[in-house]
Amino acid sequence: MSSHSLPVAMEGKPPLHIPTDGWKAASALASTTSVADAFYILATSTGAEAIRRAGSLRSGDDPEILHKLRVALRRLRTLWWAYGPLLEGTDAKKHRADFKSLACIAGATRDWDVLRHLMQAEHVMRPRFAELLADIDEKRAHALALSKSALEDSNIEGCLNVAIESARRHLECRPRNPVLVDFAEERVGAAEKVLKKDITRAHRDGVTCYETLHEVRITGKKLRYLLEFFSPVLTCDHQAVIESLTSVQDELGKLNDLVTSEALMRQHRFKSAGLAVSGDAIRFLEEEKMRHMETAHAILSSVTGGCTDGRES
Repeated sequence: MSSHSLPVAMEGKPPLHIPTDGWKAASALASTTSVADAFYILATSTGAEAIRRAGSLRSGDDPEILHKLRVALRRLRTLWWAYGPLLEGTDAKKHRADFKSLACIAGATRDWDVLRHLMQAEHVMRPRFAELLADIDEKRAHALALSKSALEDSNIEGCLNVAIESARRHLECRPRNPVLVDFAEERVGAAEKVLKKDITRAHRDGVTCYETLHEVRITGKKLRYLLEFFSPVLTCDHQAVIESLTSVQDELGKLNDLVTSEALMRQHRFKSAGLAVSGDAIRFLEEEKMRHMETAHAILSSVTGGCTDGRES
């Protein structure tokens, strides 16, 4: 795989400056950038990031590679969601589903990494978790082999090329596109509204309902990605919102790790550790989950979901 095979110029137009680092793509945007060009810059650079991470996975098994690959794919899903009103509906939904499927493939191994990290940290206090760690390593190795094979078969590079070109052609053929600044503000506003509703629902459902907290995590992440994508052209400073979202996302991410790890422990048998050790691990994860759910509720008020100038979304 090579990011160089991604399209780098549009027919009849001079080549755009596309940063090779997916996280720096937004720096290439300006108020004069067209909506179509902005999409192309963001999609191509973020796609190159995903391809680079998938390529690195061929020769290594660093957990961070899997994490970064999933993040890049999630950012692509958010970008396609943002441009949804300007794209052909069925086609856009298909590509978003493809990105989600690819992220799930990577996530199958990443989940074992998370469980191992949690058990390793607790191993000092519970030495007999060493047996459990050996079982987790074996299952992680099996999951990694499956993830590598499935990602190879899925042809991430080809999938992204098709998705980007399809969206680019549709945007270029539209008789009229909105001004980038107006479009970015509208889509950020839409994401803010959804987040506010999810936060209200989470407060209403209380500390024992994980599902609504999970929705807050998803919608908060979507808003943060949009703010990072479009920050150079937004008319007000969202940096405080980004920082607030990041802090809340960190807590919700820890909670999600605990929920996912508990599910793995319940779904699998661990032959070396045995039922007693597995039961201890599940109880530990349950206790930590409840503690983090209470913490998450306590800090949700730090998310305003709005712009620093007080604009209503």
